Amino acid sequence: MKDIFNFAIVALIVIISIYAILKILIKKFNPEESKVRLYGILQGMSNSEIISISCSIVNYVFMIYLMVSFVDVNIYTCAIVLFLTLFSGILIKNKMVFVNMILDMISLGGLKLVYLIHDYIQNEYMSVWMLLLLVFVMIFLFLYLSYTLLNNLKKVIIANKYIRKGGNNENKKCS
Repeated sequence: MKDIFNFAIVALIVIISIYAILKILIKKFNPEESKVRLYGILQGMSNSEIISISCSIVNYVFMIYLMVSFVDVNIYTCAIVLFLTLFSGILIKNKMVFVNMILDMISLGGLKLVYLIHDYIQNEYMSVWMLLLLVFVMIFLFLYLSYTLLNNLKKVIIANKYIRKGGNNENKKCS
């Protein structure tokens, strides 16, 4: 439970930092003078689709946090990850939500493997080969988590009826 509290503090610091950086950068941007039009990915999406994207991103950030902080996977972290995946899938009526939950359980197994290798290096035997194994497992897990995040975002975007239709006629004039 302490790890979840630490994650909440880290997430809050990251959100405040991103807000401050974007606030500074947006001050100098004037869309009326710019010839570039900004179209957000969230334009035309329903609240449930936006919440689904948010759940996927929070799940991704939470799992990356668990990986880099070498936290042991327990029942609470499993429940949080699986709940976020289930909630994200239900909001967009994804038929493959249980497959996504199985894939998240595999990634939780990868997080447990990272923890076990780190624990072995710390307590038993420090070796360059074990450290290399830990680094490669972490890189693979990072790429796997990034792939599943992008796949979840793709499913949400494809589920959006406005994007499936190709947008409105204004987009067709530009091409």
